[in-house]
Amino acid sequence: MLSATVALALSGQALAATCEPAPPRVKLEAADAAFVGRLERTVRVADDRDRIDYVFLVDQVVKGELDRRVTVRSGVGRDALGFSVERDVATGILLNREGGVWLGGLCGQVTSSELVEATRDEEQIVNWGGIVIGLLVLGGGAYFLRRKLLRSRPA
Repeated sequence: MLSATVALALSGQALAATCEPAPPRVKLEAADAAFVGRLERTVRVADDRDRIDYVFLVDQVVKGELDRRVTVRSGVGRDALGFSVERDVATGILLNREGGVWLGGLCGQVTSSELVEATRDEEQIVNWGGIVIGLLVLGGGAYFLRRKLLRSRPA
């Protein structure tokens, strides 16, 4: 599950949960599924006042196999690490599966561009300086070897 740290709030005895900072790529690797989507509606969980189901319309599946609509169970409000999403605004959502239920929340919420960027392969950085130096060393070695071979030939 996406990690969260629970910290005692300074005012009173209330517990406040916070998300551990991690790059979107690390969060994506830890997730069971991910998508870019828009909140369609929320539905209260009948037996649990502290949980709510968020129904998202999926615009783009980034990881896993998901339907066009995905229901994600989360806490209620930011203090419980529930989502902080607006209806009809594209958001990146990272999910974990527990039983037959998708779970998510604030710690698994990123911007849509961050989520898409996290799927791209890291660019290969070419060390042009090393390549040039290597070619110069090889070229110099070849030049001096040729000179030595030409001098050592019997006349």
